[in-house]
Amino acid sequence: MQITREFAKYQLVTLSFGVANLSASQTDVQIKDATGQVEGISMPFAGELLAISIDTTAAATAGELTVGATKGGTENASTTQTITTATAATNAFARGTATFVAGDKLGVEITTSADWDATTADLSVQLLVALAVEGV
Repeated sequence: MQITREFAKYQLVTLSFGVANLSASQTDVQIKDATGQVEGISMPFAGELLAISIDTTAAATAGELTVGATKGGTENASTTQTITTATAATNAFARGTATFVAGDKLGVEITTSADWDATTADLSVQLLVALAVEGV
């Protein structure tokens, strides 16, 4: 067997975002990346969003949290997930649903209802993206 230095056509990358103490009555709020410093991560290659994973540290007994992926600060409605009394949600997207080009900033946007009562819960969101690195 010969070992070569080749990439697969796509490389899978996880982008991490989060927020502490998820307060009520938030509308279309961009949350920061795992460093807590920036809202959105610039993509070095074109690609597509494959899945979203959402986890909270505590369940609400009332209210609603919606979470969706953004491109350039605009939420892609087909990626939006809703959590009520659960502490997690995941979804895989059909290929081609959420594509992006090199230079696009991907991020996460949240909305909580006025009656959201898990206000001490922390939120972690992972976006699984495929970067098109063929030909690099």
